[in-house]
Amino acid sequence: MNITDDTIAAIATPIGTGGIGIIKVSGSKAIEIATQIFRPRNVSPPFKSYHLYYGEVIDPYQGYTIDEALLSFMAKPRSYTREDVVEINCHGGYLVLQEILELVLKVGARLAEPGEFTKRAFINGRIDLSQAEAVVDLIESKTSLSLKYASSQLKGTLSQEISALKRGVVEVLSLLEVSIDFPEENLEIAPSSRLIVQTDYLISRIEKLLNTYIEGKFYREGVSTIIAGKPNVGKSSLFNVLLGEERTIVTPVPGTTRDFIEEIINIKGIPLKIIDTAGLRDPSDRIEEEGVRITKDKLDQADLILL
Repeated sequence: MNITDDTIAAIATPIGTGGIGIIKVSGSKAIEIATQIFRPRNVSPPFKSYHLYYGEVIDPYQGYTIDEALLSFMAKPRSYTREDVVEINCHGGYLVLQEILELVLKVGARLAEPGEFTKRAFINGRIDLSQAEAVVDLIESKTSLSLKYASSQLKGTLSQEISALKRGVVEVLSLLEVSIDFPEENLEIAPSSRLIVQTDYLISRIEKLLNTYIEGKFYREGVSTIIAGKPNVGKSSLFNVLLGEERTIVTPVPGTTRDFIEEIINIKGIPLKIIDTAGLRDPSDRIEEEGVRITKDKLDQADLILL
C-alpha cells in the first residue's frame, strides 16, 4: 500500500476541556466517512467543497446523536494535504472528541501518526522540507520574533533563496562544462572574470545563508542560558527575578539547589532558556555530586553563561 493510500484521522486541537474541538480526516475515504456519521440540517449530501455544514454526528451502529457539530469539506488538491479533507468541529470535551474519533476510525480511517498530516502535505508536493519544518516551528513559537521567523519560512522565503542559489550554481556549471566539452570550438560563452565574480557571489550568499542557522536555532530552541557559580551566591534569587516569580526555593543554607530547573523567558523577542543549577563546590554527598556533574554538563552545552 502506498503511504498515502489510506485515510487518516486525529484530534487536531489540544487535549483538554474547551469550547471547540476539531477532528481532522484526510484521504480518499474522507467524504465517505463524513456521509456515514454526519447528518446535516436542511440539506442532503453530497457535500460541496469549501462549504460549512451544521448538523449532528450520529453513531450509525447505535443510532444515537453524539454531538451537534459543524462539518467542512475541502476537496483535493486544494487542501492542506492535497487529499480530500474533512474537519468536524464539535464541542471540546475530551469524551466527546474521543467518541467521535473512535467512530471515524470504526467506519474506515486509521489513527494518524504524529505529524502525518504535514508529512502528507510534503509527500504530495504542497510544501517542501523547509516549510514542513516551519510548521513545527510556528506551532512551538515562544516569542513574537520566533513566530515571524517561522511564518516567513512557511511562506517559502528560505525555499526561494535555495532555489535561486541552485539556479546560479547550475548556470555556472553549464558554462564551464560547455567550455570543457567543446574546447576545439574556441567558444567563450562567458569571460573567465565573469565566472569568477559569479562564483564568488554565490559562495558569499551560501555562507550568509549558512550563518543564519545559529540565529534560526536560537529562535526555535531558545538561547541556552546557564546561571552558574558557587553555592549560596544568589543564583536561584537571580533566576526568580528573571522569571518574575518564586520558581525555586531560596534559603541561607548552601546547596539548596540539587538539580537543574529551566524556564523560557522573552528578552526583546528572543527566547532565553534560563537554567538554574547546583552550586559548584566539592560535593558533600552523592546527591550533590550528581547535581554538580549535571551542572558541568550543562555548562559545556550552554550558549550563554551567567557567573
